[in-house]
Amino acid sequence: MKRYEYEVLNYWNDSDDLYVHYLVFDNKNKRKADCIDYYNISDIGYNYNSSTNAEIEESLLENIEQNNGIEFKYPKVSNLSKLLKYIYDSVCNSDSNMCHIDYDDWNTMKEDYNFEENDIKILEDEIKKYNLNDLITIDLDGYKICGYGCLQTSFNDDRERCDELER
Repeated sequence: MKRYEYEVLNYWNDSDDLYVHYLVFDNKNKRKADCIDYYNISDIGYNYNSSTNAEIEESLLENIEQNNGIEFKYPKVSNLSKLLKYIYDSVCNSDSNMCHIDYDDWNTMKEDYNFEENDIKILEDEIKKYNLNDLITIDLDGYKICGYGCLQTSFNDDRERCDELER
């Protein structure tokens, strides 16, 4: 039996990037990681537009199996601040794989979700801690916060999820 077993849950194309949502099972330590990764469509070894779903999934599985359990070293979503979880979830649930929070949105979020200005300071610390400088910006180009697509590839989402939640 292999130490790590991988299961592709779904995948989606965003321009030339092919995102894959998958699970990793560690058979030795009896734990699971829920992750997202991405590849250039040229990495799958097939013509994306003419390949079958089975061919694409097989190629994605071959690619993610090369990770050999590194996903268990990723930071866990359950350990993130409330604001970073919000941004992460927004990126994961967005068709554009992005999150844009303008200043009006931020004021609404403070009222609706009880965010505070101190949450921005905590987010800044997490950006440094998790090396997310290229994936989250604060107070830039007319937005309070922007989160970008590869953010969803940076974490192990260890939270219990409802069936209706899909990435």
